[in-house]
Order: sequence, then structure tokens, then C-alpha cells
Amino acid sequence: MSLTDVHQEHVLKAIEEFDVLGREAFLGRYGSAAASRYVVVYRGEVYDSDALANSAHGFALAHSPRPPALTDVSRDVAAYLAELGFFFREALGKPASNARVYGEVAGCPEGTTFASRAEVAASGVHRALQAGITGTRARGAESIVSSGGYEDDDDRGDELIYTGHGGRNNSGRQNADQTFADSGNAALLTSREIGALVRVVRGADTKSPHAPNQGYRYDGLFRVEDAALVPGQGDYLVCRFQLIKASSAVDVNFPVGDYLLSSEPSHSAGNAQPGRKAVTTQRIVRSTKVAEDIKKAYDHTCQLCGTRLSLGDGQGYSEGAHIQALGGLHRGPDLTSNVLCLCPNCHVQFDRGAVVIAADRTVLREGVPAGKLRERPGHGIEEEYLAYHRDLHSRVSLR
Repeated sequence: MSLTDVHQEHVLKAIEEFDVLGREAFLGRYGSAAASRYVVVYRGEVYDSDALANSAHGFALAHSPRPPALTDVSRDVAAYLAELGFFFREALGKPASNARVYGEVAGCPEGTTFASRAEVAASGVHRALQAGITGTRARGAESIVSSGGYEDDDDRGDELIYTGHGGRNNSGRQNADQTFADSGNAALLTSREIGALVRVVRGADTKSPHAPNQGYRYDGLFRVEDAALVPGQGDYLVCRFQLIKASSAVDVNFPVGDYLLSSEPSHSAGNAQPGRKAVTTQRIVRSTKVAEDIKKAYDHTCQLCGTRLSLGDGQGYSEGAHIQALGGLHRGPDLTSNVLCLCPNCHVQFDRGAVVIAADRTVLREGVPAGKLRERPGHGIEEEYLAYHRDLHSRVSLR
């Protein structure tokens, strides 16, 4: 039996078997050594070509009375699999690996360019040939590709407003709601929660002055600053992520695994002489007077829990919290009607949606009533902003 009896369906079954068994067991079953010349890349994963062909040959044999006689050399195997629509590359003398890599990829510094998505996938910078997000909910996102494929994308250079995955038809228009349950969108949420940086690859996009003119370019590490499920231009809900360029080089090659805190004490050695680096950033200019007026009106007493933090000598401490956030995805106004006086704990909980305020001004902590919002005459909190905050956090559960 020869390679010509192997069809795409047999290779796909072989890939499925590889994924179920794992690489070492798969190689052992088919008596194959690790690929030294060519590997197949499928959906961002890497497979040893000879072992894959032997497995596919076995699946083809199940439908053929002829005995096996697969004697093709590695080059012929890879070339034939390519004819079936599978991408292959040289193994470069390195064992093929399906390991996920978080942070920088060795040998691919920022600014590395690629002629095609296949080259990007082969490099390991973004392993998927089609999907725009790689990663898992448990471990976070490894990388994204931004090429203006979604109408709600907004590339601002060091700030990228990125539309999540799903709900798009062949013309690139949204025709259904997106959700944070999608594995790629969930992975970006996890990256936001654990603070892990994500590789960003930009593809050619005539709408963006920050994209390459052709092909793809690795543009470095970004952090996921914010996430929201909001109506898009097509009136469907879309998952939008605000990614901000990391301002300095950081070693973030995280090991593969779920992120659990160790019971063993561990402390960073720190740096007695931290370096300095000039960077250019964009930030929302807030009116200090707006927040100070609200905090003064409430004498630094939290409007949610009633706590007043004392700093001594009669001084108090509180924080001005915008109900509809100013920056990133939300673009709320910097007005007293959009600001609350909160203690630090309630501020964090309010920003993350653990606390919302009902239309009748009932404070809900994780869905449980916890008293009424404290309001002073003349504050004039707008229901429009409270409703925005409620709607935002009713659509997405981070955990």
C-alpha cells in the first residue's frame, strides 16, 4: 500500500489519535523516532510527519484489502500531505513540540515579519492557522492576531481595541452575539485576571497605520487591561478587549499549567537600582476637582458600605469611582453625576462587578441585597450610568 491510498480523512483521524495518545505514546505505537526533517502543522499544533503518515496509512488500511507497503521517504510523506492540504515545515533539527509558550518566543524578537499565517504558525509566535486567539480559559491567552477582520476593531498603536471570537459570517459582518464562554474569549479574560502578557501579531490592514503593508509582523507583548460585552456596530453583542503595549521588556515565559498559589513562601529579590526607560503613553485626563468635590461632600465616607477610613488629625481617605468608566472601552463622562465616593475595597468590587446598584438604589453584593446607596442632596447620580454598569456586569461573569 502506498501514500496515494491515504486521503485527508485518514490524516485527520491520525491527528485525532495523536492528540488523544500524546506525542510519546503515539511515536511508540508506530515505531517512529522524533521528526528530524519535516513536521506537519495543523491548527497551530505540530505533528511528526512519518508517524502521522503511518497512522493515516493504518486508518486507510481498514478500508482496503491490500497489505501495507508504506516505504516513502520523509520528503515524499511531507510533500504528499501538503498535496492533501496540510502545511509542513522543516523540523530544524529540533523535536516537534505541542507545548504552549507564554511570553516571548525564542528566536522571534519584536518586529519579526512573516509572509503568511503558515509562517507565523510554524514559528510558534501564533500557533493557529485560522483562529485569531490561542490559549485556554485555565491558562490564559498565548497570542492574538489583529488584521482588521472585525468591524469593531480599533488599532491605536500602543492601545489595541480587539474584538473577540465568534458570531461572524463569511463577509466579516457580525450576524450573532459573541460570548465570553468561547474558549478564545475566555482565555483573554484569564490573562486579564492573572496579569499575563499576550503576544500580538498584526496582519496587513489598510485601515490601520500601525499594521504592516503586507504579510504579518510580531509587535511584542501586550497586557489585557479591560474587557466588556457591548453592542457592536452591527447591533450584536461583541466581546471587546483593551490591550495596552507592555512598557518594558519582561521575562514572562510562564510554564504550562493552571495558575495556583504555592503554599511555600517565595519573595522576589527585587532591584536596588531599578532601570529607567522613556516611554510615550496615552491616558485619560481626569478632573481632580470632580472627584474631590464628591469625596468632600461625603466626608470620605463610602456610599456603599458606610466606612470612613481615618488617616489621623481628622483626615479621611476615599476614592472617586466612575460608574461608567472613562477609559478603554467605555468612554464615560467625567461628571459628578457619574462619580461615587467609595472606600478602596468597595471601589475594586464595584469596578469588577461584584457590587452593582439596582434601579431602586439597592446595593447588590454578588446578587445579595446589602442596603441602600447613600446619597447626599444635590449629588444627582444619573440612572443612565448605573444602568450601564449593571448591564455591563450582567453580561459577563469572569469566573
